[in-house]
Order: sequence, then C-alpha cells, then structure tokens
Amino acid sequence: MTELNLFKTRQLSAVQYVLALHQPEDRVAVLVRNRVREQTMRPVLSAENIASSRFKIGSRSKIIAGADMYVTWYRAGICLPREE
Repeated sequence: MTELNLFKTRQLSAVQYVLALHQPEDRVAVLVRNRVREQTMRPVLSAENIASSRFKIGSRSKIIAGADMYVTWYRAGICLPREE
C-alpha cells in the first residue's frame, strides 16, 4: 500500500468548506445572481456571517426564488463593475 492510498477524502458542507478556507473574521465575497430578474448582488461578509444560520435561511429563500450563489475570495481593490 502506498502513501497515496492512505489519504481519505471527505465531503464538506458549504459552512464547513467556508470555515476550512477562512478565519471567522476574514471577508468573503458572495455573488448572488437572480436568473429570473436578471439581477446581481455582491455582498462582502465575514466568513462567520456566511456560516450563520441566518445567512443560510436567507440564501435558501433566494435559491428557491431562482438565484444562483457563488462564494469567492475577496481582495480589497479588486472588484467587478456593478450591473445597472
């Protein structure tokens, strides 16, 4: 058995994934694209806020209403232009 065979993968929930990549106080960008309304929001939140149950409840309602959500790294000074 090689060392590569000893490595085990595991699935992470969205909350576990965010907290595995970020400290709770790190700022994380969230892209919310509503396919029905063709609107985009780009809130920047702490990883701790993204992991909160309040954020999960709000996210679920947006997804049900036709939104796609993406979580990405946030770097100050690098941002996409806002859609009008």
